[in-house]
Amino acid sequence: MPAISLLPENVWSRIAAGEVVERPASALKELTENSLDAGAKHIHAMLYDGGRLRIIIEDDGSGIAFDELPYALMYHATSKLRTVSDLENISTLGYRGEALASLVAVADVEIRSRIEGDESGGVIRTHDGKIIEHVRTNSPKGTRVKVENLFSGLPARRKFLKSASGELRRAAVFIREYAVCNPDVAFTLEHDGKMIFSSDGSGDKMRVLARIWPEGAQIQTVKVQAGHVELECWFQSRAGISGRGDVMSFVNGRAVNDPVIKSAVSTAARDLTGNWALFFTIEPSLVDVNIHPSKSEVRFRYPDDIYRSLHDAVKHLGSPGFIPPEDDAPPAMTAPMTFRPATTHAPITAPKMSPSHLTPRIPEQSPRPGWSFHDTPINTRQVDMFDGSDDDIFPQQEVSFMGQNSGGYLVYDTNEGITIVDPHAAHERVNYERIKSSAEQSQNVQKLLVPVILHPTLALEAHEFEAALKDSGFEFADTPSGIELRAVPAIGSAEFEPETLLRASLRALKNNHDGDTRNLLWRMWATMACKASVKLTTKITRDEAIALWKNLHECEQPYVCPHGRPTMIELKNTDLLKRFGRE
Repeated sequence: MPAISLLPENVWSRIAAGEVVERPASALKELTENSLDAGAKHIHAMLYDGGRLRIIIEDDGSGIAFDELPYALMYHATSKLRTVSDLENISTLGYRGEALASLVAVADVEIRSRIEGDESGGVIRTHDGKIIEHVRTNSPKGTRVKVENLFSGLPARRKFLKSASGELRRAAVFIREYAVCNPDVAFTLEHDGKMIFSSDGSGDKMRVLARIWPEGAQIQTVKVQAGHVELECWFQSRAGISGRGDVMSFVNGRAVNDPVIKSAVSTAARDLTGNWALFFTIEPSLVDVNIHPSKSEVRFRYPDDIYRSLHDAVKHLGSPGFIPPEDDAPPAMTAPMTFRPATTHAPITAPKMSPSHLTPRIPEQSPRPGWSFHDTPINTRQVDMFDGSDDDIFPQQEVSFMGQNSGGYLVYDTNEGITIVDPHAAHERVNYERIKSSAEQSQNVQKLLVPVILHPTLALEAHEFEAALKDSGFEFADTPSGIELRAVPAIGSAEFEPETLLRASLRALKNNHDGDTRNLLWRMWATMACKASVKLTTKITRDEAIALWKNLHECEQPYVCPHGRPTMIELKNTDLLKRFGRE
């Protein structure tokens, strides 16, 4: 075994830097947190080539004294921490003294700064981890940091960076989060000279959230206290979208991506789909922020209070699935939360199975989108879910819809017996195969009669994956009013809002790890179609039941839903004769 030796500084400094600076967004995060700790009220960030070429951030904070500029670039040099006991009561965003030193190790850095009362400021420059200049210069109050050629000396790390648009999106997410958390600070973000985001520093969280979240949906807010935790919760309902939506969480003003908070949101708010901004205030001694290199995770001394505060907030927001605890004790983390529907569906009334009710009255209502109607009796293949042969020749037969029973199942009379159909499973199969068939056809797009102007945040995300989206049937146009969505993939008869379809597609693309984009998207669209299928408790009209039967039997695999559950069960006349002892 080789002898143990000390690593050279240029090696260990890059190892340490890799834990703090992962990409341009993390560099921007560290610099912005320094600006906030310095009391800045205006923070201007500029990125070039997604931050891969250059990052500049300017603030009007307290600045750095000329003589202290070299110390600011050293590891573990900080103005925010003095003793071990200070670690138990951290109230600043930065405290380790690693950010600037880490940047010096992996990029070229220039800092210009002046403190209040100094007639002139100073500038310090580094290259290849060494200070190459430190002189007096005229400078406005505050600090300006320029980071260039990030990871230029680490090609292995640089090749893992995303495209310029991908890195910009990550940086923009961070800036938006801190603009929400610090509404009294004016933030601006530019990319290659173009304005991407700005906030006015008015102190109004609602104004900032309105710039980040989509228009048209109401934003609600509530404050709750649970044990040692105070929570300010903001929520925007986004009915019709899949997934939890956007979740921003902050602990004592620090943006975090914490698993405890994620679990609490998923548990307490599973019936509320939309966007969330969660601001937790906790006594600093009750939260450990020193457990993650990038400080994105924390450890709570009383994690149950996080769960309880989310449950209380959801209760006030009117979750249809929330049940308040029966006592004042916080729920145990290991115990499952209990939910029940606040509203129940009225029992489904179906015609009795008697000769006078074999043909139910057709209600006067519009048919559901995507269901084509056909007159009964229906000429179709014989239904026999137990016959595994694909080559069987099925005789034509007449089928009549008898009604819908109290459990929601559809009952059909055929010349071979009675067939019972699960309408949800059947509709899933129909939607799934139509999506699949449509997705397999190239250039199958649907032009929008009224183009949709994309929210700036959504436009930024769409730009990152523009090539994959265009290849799948989305069409965009850059107009003076913003980015327009002009066409979406034509995915059969399933109907979705264009923006909903785009957001769902973007979520799938962000999580795509195998590179099979088109297959990934059509499966995601098919899943959306399944979720949009009628429920078992939905009252089905006669015409809809007839259309569903025919559409189902036009499928390649009509007997099971995409999840493997049966769509129908047949009771043959011979079986009925045996049951009634008539054989």
